[in-house]
Amino acid sequence: MGACGRAAGPPEPGTVRAVLVRPPHDTVRFTAPAMARRCGRGAGVLVEGIVGGNGVLLWARSGDSSVIGDFPPITRGDSTTPRGAMASFRFMLGEDARGVTFDSGSVMLTRSDGRQALEAQVRGSGLEPVAGQRVRLEATFAAVPLAPASDTASCTVRL
Repeated sequence: MGACGRAAGPPEPGTVRAVLVRPPHDTVRFTAPAMARRCGRGAGVLVEGIVGGNGVLLWARSGDSSVIGDFPPITRGDSTTPRGAMASFRFMLGEDARGVTFDSGSVMLTRSDGRQALEAQVRGSGLEPVAGQRVRLEATFAAVPLAPASDTASCTVRL
């Protein structure tokens, strides 16, 4: 009798849909495969989606093992706030790579249909240093699988 099903291996990736609005006219949209890994010390999760030169990186940091709920934005150098989120967006404008770090807004993480997967909503804004202007950022992560507990990320603040 033959067995059916998917062979063991890494889980299928989820997706991230991202929108960056640069006033007055430019809007960058992309969809990318996304994966999540727990932070090495069990106090957070790192979620990322990358396609070509575009990507979103989200670090939701908690004071305990819970990575579900609302996370206020925190700055990259903040090593003392126990619960918060840092998000960075990288995008291409023609041949130019640009980046924005989320500094205001909100992040919400939930479980995906009781599975070992996450959903996340990132909404806010940040300063694009090259243009010296604020941009609006939105990212929706859907059905993003958490990597096995043995596959962790080093989530530490380094300045």
